[in-house]
Amino acid sequence: MSEVQAQDRQRAGSQAVGLESLVGEYVAHLAARRRSTNTQTAYERDLAQALQRLEQLLKRVPTLADWRYENLRDVMYSWASEELSASSLQRKRAVLSDFSRYLRGRELIDSNPVALLDSPRVKRPLPHFFSESPLANVLDSLGSGWPEVRDRALLELLYGGGLRISEALDLTQDRLDLGRGTARVIGKGKKERVIPLSKAAVSAMSDYLTARTTTFPAHPEGPLWLSDRGLPLTRFRAAKIIKFRLGGLMAEASPHKLRHSYATHLLAHGAELSAVQELLGHESVRTTERYTHVTTRRLREAYTMAHPHADGAKPHDANGGEDPAQRTEP
Repeated sequence: MSEVQAQDRQRAGSQAVGLESLVGEYVAHLAARRRSTNTQTAYERDLAQALQRLEQLLKRVPTLADWRYENLRDVMYSWASEELSASSLQRKRAVLSDFSRYLRGRELIDSNPVALLDSPRVKRPLPHFFSESPLANVLDSLGSGWPEVRDRALLELLYGGGLRISEALDLTQDRLDLGRGTARVIGKGKKERVIPLSKAAVSAMSDYLTARTTTFPAHPEGPLWLSDRGLPLTRFRAAKIIKFRLGGLMAEASPHKLRHSYATHLLAHGAELSAVQELLGHESVRTTERYTHVTTRRLREAYTMAHPHADGAKPHDANGGEDPAQRTEP
């Protein structure tokens, strides 16, 4: 028996062990599993909030013995009373469940108490995306001076490669192959995939790298994306750029809307679902299927407006554009 296993056996026998230290060990476990920094931060935050709620409910610092169904049910109820969205509640429940599985794996608890909690029902909205022509017009309108050359490159990379904003900002120059028009992307779970870039994205990235060297000659290496002051571009600043450049097309313009547009436009032009799944780095094809609902809806709208037997169609004669019912004999 290893030293860690022996300590866990001792902890399991003494249920007074504090949960806070176990949360810290769990977060370290996430790091060892190569979960992203954002995931680690989010999970740690949700668990800290859960422990805070437990302390408020129990009027004392919670221990391992308090990690049971009744208490976790009350925590979920308290969150629900704050009118959190179903998706937020579902995420929090998933975090509590993953932590419980971790404790179960270490034999600190006998079963997963979260398994008894009802999962919040989430109605996932269809992805919002930009229309092709207006988006192309904005991209083509951006000039060649700084910072427009950077902004255009970022927009073209997100739209022409379908990257998540975290993937784009983590990209380094050595993982770009503009000669072949590809990029090696590190996605969720530290999984690497090679994605093709559009010709427009390759051209925009080439222009950006030239402008980057000219504008900030003191930073030939370092982060790929730089702010107006030569500092690493943050997620917050990148989101502001997208909002500024594309806010006229969509009020809720965001980096992820460009990823939605990438997938939707690919499927609309006949791409195979499995290929789009691989390009996006989705583990499950069910995630990618969301975009088929969008394209199906638009096809139905086109049918409704154009087909002569559809409710929304206008009378039209294929031979002369005239409604046969309106014709009069010469």
